[in-house]
Amino acid sequence: MPTNKQTICILIPVFEDFECLPILEEKIKQHLSPVADYSILVIDDGSFKGLDNKLGIEKDKRIKILTLSQNVGHQRSITIGLCYIREHYDCDQILIMDGDGEDNPADAVKLISESEKHSDPTIFFARRDTRSEPISFKFGYLLYRVLFRILTGKNIKFGNFSLVPNELLDRLTGIQEIWNHYAASIVFAKIPYIEVPSSRSGRIHGRPKMNFVSLILHGLCAISIFHQTVFLRLLIGSFMLLFIILAIVFTNNVASLNIDNTYLVLCVLFGLFLVLFNFTAIIFSLKSRNKAPCIPRQFWEHFIKKGDQ
Repeated sequence: MPTNKQTICILIPVFEDFECLPILEEKIKQHLSPVADYSILVIDDGSFKGLDNKLGIEKDKRIKILTLSQNVGHQRSITIGLCYIREHYDCDQILIMDGDGEDNPADAVKLISESEKHSDPTIFFARRDTRSEPISFKFGYLLYRVLFRILTGKNIKFGNFSLVPNELLDRLTGIQEIWNHYAASIVFAKIPYIEVPSSRSGRIHGRPKMNFVSLILHGLCAISIFHQTVFLRLLIGSFMLLFIILAIVFTNNVASLNIDNTYLVLCVLFGLFLVLFNFTAIIFSLKSRNKAPCIPRQFWEHFIKKGDQ
């Protein structure tokens, strides 16, 4: 257990999940009060429902609610929250966690304890060793991780639940990819991170809002951050496929395989198409580097509801 209390700002993005927050706040108080002095910043992602519960939460002096002018999604809410903390908070660490209770505050203590062992600026992620979702969701998540590994060459077994040192805020809020996917952008930017084992808890109230379609979009956002690597890997794969097809042709093995010449021509054309498509895609992807990046700390204030700055 940490002996010296750190000052921690807890960043919680919420969309119409205000019924969970009072219970979550009690759990946070139970686990974090002995080890840290904390305050809570809730990012209201343009909610329309649960506003009565929101009014009750705003009376808590430890909780600040920042309301966005529109629904921008979980990942951008986190990014805006980090930018706001950079401008308005003086703290040692930022703890990012979901507001539905699936990120266990007891695991936050593990992240804090682990951070005490390292002096270099490092982000500590809660690695999800066990999950509480249905089998279908677990299968979809496993498929996402496999595709992510194949297409990017990277492994990712963590989400938003993390502890960020204040020293890294400048760097984080300068990464344009963080708009799309917080965790993947950390890997992409080569920021040092350490995974800490954790168990994902169940929701405090209601049903999970991430369905199968949302999971697919979330996974594609993560993969899109590595688009140049993805196109390059697909280009290499296309070359290998074309090489295998041409090898069959030039080694006179077509007859032994009983393949119709029409199908063979179509296969060769398809292989050439894949090569040309992925080659063009990677050229355009590299060309996009000429564009000025959309730096979060330069634009985040445009998403804040008027009068809530």
